[in-house]
Amino acid sequence: MRVTFFVRSFALVCLSLFFLASCGSDDKPPKADFGIAPDGLQGRIVLRLYEHDGQLFAATDRGLYSKVKGNGRWQAKGLGDSEVLDIAFLDDDHFLASTSRLVDEIAQYDLRETTDGGATWTAVTHNFGGEADPEAIHGLHYDDDNNALYATGIEVLARSLDDGRNWEILSGEWHGFGQRKTIVKRNQATNEIWYGGQNALEQLVLRVYSLDTEEERSYSDLLPNPSVIYGIQFDATNDQRVLASGEGGVLESTDNGETWTNLLGDVDYRFYFDVALDPDDPQTLYTAGWDKNWDTPQPLILEISKNGGANWSKYLYPSQSLFGGVRSLLAVKEGERTVLYLGLYRGGIMKVSFL
Repeated sequence: MRVTFFVRSFALVCLSLFFLASCGSDDKPPKADFGIAPDGLQGRIVLRLYEHDGQLFAATDRGLYSKVKGNGRWQAKGLGDSEVLDIAFLDDDHFLASTSRLVDEIAQYDLRETTDGGATWTAVTHNFGGEADPEAIHGLHYDDDNNALYATGIEVLARSLDDGRNWEILSGEWHGFGQRKTIVKRNQATNEIWYGGQNALEQLVLRVYSLDTEEERSYSDLLPNPSVIYGIQFDATNDQRVLASGEGGVLESTDNGETWTNLLGDVDYRFYFDVALDPDDPQTLYTAGWDKNWDTPQPLILEISKNGGANWSKYLYPSQSLFGGVRSLLAVKEGERTVLYLGLYRGGIMKVSFL
């Protein structure tokens, strides 16, 4: 069934979306009441999207970019020689970035710092990994309640109280055996650090460290293995609700991790790097997947649930040449409207504007 979508006059190309499915519902397909169009950075791998101080930021395979929320083009903010793995925003113009770049065909991992909003960057000398042998930092998160920086490596969760120079282990060990833990976030409501990734056997890893009790709990086998966790989101209106996404689907817990539900069901190991909650209605969810395909185009399929993940509608962007696999999502308010940004693998950024 063909559904024509809403078109905004200022930027959106007049195309059509194809309604694919309304999972779990016998109702008529919902109207696609949104517009979608390229928003820049074509050809880039957009690993993460952020909102900070009225700006949007994109961490890519070739540097950091930003734009003023609601208008303008993406502008380079340095680090163009590097893949930006994660960003921590310490203040308006003070950021830390974990980065990777090839030096003589060998991956070199750095912690970089800017105090002028990205105009200049310097390398940070640090002891993440120990004094003798620094370890790569894969996930970063700044906790402005406690002026603390949290980071993850292979098998470690660590904290710094001096802007990333000196680190103390909270859980795990330096230079552990396994795969990267790429996502780390603090749940402000529960004062817990959530982080995840994959272990040495390509099994899902999701862990929660309590800053109050210094105890940790761990989850595994929440999705069919091989699997991995890439995204973690909290519901600001419900401190017991957590969503986690990765290879195999999108997980939800409404009791702070006691029980879990895979909201998408069997997706045949499709990767879901992220999930976004609507800023006005946390029961409206957005996600989009990526097939494990690095070299050829693939379809962009946007998936939307209006009832907390019980039912989903899928929309296909009508392009056969787009690298449409989604690596990151960000839902923000621009004026009175919700706007969803999709960061693609080699496809740049797509902007979805809702009525």
